[in-house]
Amino acid sequence: MNDGFGNLGDLFPVSEVKCRIKGCNNLLQISGEQTMQNIAHGHSAKPEQMCEDCYSLFLKLADMEVPCAKPGCNGVWTWNRFQQLEARVQGHEGNPPKRFCGKCYSAMQEIEEIERPCRIRGCKNTWVWTRRMQAEANGATPPARLCEDCFQTLKSLHDQELPCRIRGCQNKVLWNRYQQLEYLRSGKKLSHPPVRMCDSCRDKLRHLEPREEPCKIQGCEGKWVYSPYEQLEEQLRTPEGQEPATPTKMCAECYSFFTSAKDLSLSCKNRGCENKWLWTRSMQLGYRLRNKGGRPPARMCEQCSARLKELSDLQMPCQEKGCTRTWKYSAEEQLRDQLLNHRPPQHRCQSCQDFLSAHVPQEISCQRCGQIFSWSTQEQLQHALGIFDKPGLCADCNGQVLAEIRPPEAKPTPVEQKFSIHIPVGGRWNSEMLIRDWPPHVSKDSLQEMEEAEFRVVCIGDDMVHGNDDPHKAWPALLQARLQARYGRVAVLNAGIKACSTILGSVRFPRDVTPFAPHLLIFSFNFADVFFRRRSLPRTDEAMAERLAELAEDFQTFAAQLAELPPECKVLAWLPGPVFPQNDVNHSTWRENLDPDAWASRYYEACLRQSRRLCSEKGLTVHSAKTLFEAAGSESLKRWLSNWYLPNDIGAGNIANWLDAAIVTEKLLAGVRPEE
Repeated sequence: MNDGFGNLGDLFPVSEVKCRIKGCNNLLQISGEQTMQNIAHGHSAKPEQMCEDCYSLFLKLADMEVPCAKPGCNGVWTWNRFQQLEARVQGHEGNPPKRFCGKCYSAMQEIEEIERPCRIRGCKNTWVWTRRMQAEANGATPPARLCEDCFQTLKSLHDQELPCRIRGCQNKVLWNRYQQLEYLRSGKKLSHPPVRMCDSCRDKLRHLEPREEPCKIQGCEGKWVYSPYEQLEEQLRTPEGQEPATPTKMCAECYSFFTSAKDLSLSCKNRGCENKWLWTRSMQLGYRLRNKGGRPPARMCEQCSARLKELSDLQMPCQEKGCTRTWKYSAEEQLRDQLLNHRPPQHRCQSCQDFLSAHVPQEISCQRCGQIFSWSTQEQLQHALGIFDKPGLCADCNGQVLAEIRPPEAKPTPVEQKFSIHIPVGGRWNSEMLIRDWPPHVSKDSLQEMEEAEFRVVCIGDDMVHGNDDPHKAWPALLQARLQARYGRVAVLNAGIKACSTILGSVRFPRDVTPFAPHLLIFSFNFADVFFRRRSLPRTDEAMAERLAELAEDFQTFAAQLAELPPECKVLAWLPGPVFPQNDVNHSTWRENLDPDAWASRYYEACLRQSRRLCSEKGLTVHSAKTLFEAAGSESLKRWLSNWYLPNDIGAGNIANWLDAAIVTEKLLAGVRPEE
């Protein structure tokens, strides 16, 4: 039988079991025989036992009585030697744990655990206030604690240093991890930390108080509050040893108006000017305080202001005959009259005005009949100026005296009939602001010259005809001098108006041409036709073609009026000289031609070609100043111009010479022979 079974040692070999004391790593050897006995007695094959070291220490220990951990309790609990052995093995020798006595422990079991909110603001989690914690509190209020999630997050955070929020302060502010945790729970990110104030700035801020300061807008009586925060920033910006300056600010009312207001474009105050000036929010703010009605002020545009700076006050002669004093023609009045194409007005000097204001009409007794008659203040002024003697006779007696001394009437001698000019008052030109006044160079003297002349020449057109603001330097006046030297009594009328186009020339034809019955009419409107509306015209070939078609119709209207002139009147179409338009508004680079406006130049050339063709179709004589200018070469050409389009004195003289030669060559003054 022994041959079929092995030994017991083969069935239950020696095994190793870990010591039953927690913290002890020693091993016990269990023999096969002992294992078999344990199984026979119904125990585990590997019983829990102490190692030799723990067992020897266990025999040396004795149970201890330890005071109850609950505050105020005098009871004790037993710390047996097995528990002491485990504590020693785990390294807690001499430090008994805190436990309750039996009575307190039984009372603790009856307490229910409570969930309390997390102490971090913004966190909605809870932590458990256990029975033991409640028992140890002995009736005290629950403590403030973190939930588990916040506690774990807190361990991952570290205190940070942030810059002080006050501008100019170099100090740092400690942002501890508890504050960071609350910041996170409020839904914010640590990458965008809050702005905080350092302790030094906070101490300074406590000694500052808000104070009221006057509004910076002149005339405003409002106040604004200078906060302690702003005062502190100003102190930090101010160098040591200096007093901080108080900033200037608007009051709340002014600031509200300023933020809601908008810049406005208003018309220039000068009649005849179509430009605008910008009424900014800042200007409106100060103006509303001085003018409660809120009506915008009257101001000049930038262009008028620039022109005004070029003008200066003039001393004009008094209108009263015999007075040698003057009155001031201010630059503002000059600008206004220029915009309206008005001549300088006639005024009395201040002395004459004062004389009229200080005197009243006098009653004088006639030295002959005794009748009382009135001596007006105007007559008194003329007497004071030495123009008239003080009257001694009434009107009736004066008539009798004149009748007594009147010589016998002489037989009338035949006189040459004088040409009389009658300019119509009413007409379509009155509705056009640009041409409603006479041409600037037409005066009483020029009208008298036209009436006395044997041969009359009228020059009508735009800027190129108007020429120089001094009428004696414009080419029509120079042409008159040459024609007078050649033909005798010849008068040339300069009826040019700046920016006057062909269609406007047709409108003013009955006023500026027909009444003079000219022997020769010279006209030119090409410059105004092109450049008067150039800025508003789209820069396309289609728009150019449409505009040229309109100009062709305007020419037909003008030509119809030419046909109504007397048969002896000759007509000369004068095509103006070359121009150098630039892309900048002021054409400042015209002499070097650095930035030429190629489209405008092409438009101008097309207009000249069309005018030459239309005039040829009507059988009109055409004279091109452009061809003659360009024949002299570019350098000479630019020396003959005062700006990008207008001839200077030399250029005007050349134009007069060319036209004089053309009149002679083409025999444009019919029936006239040069004087010997």
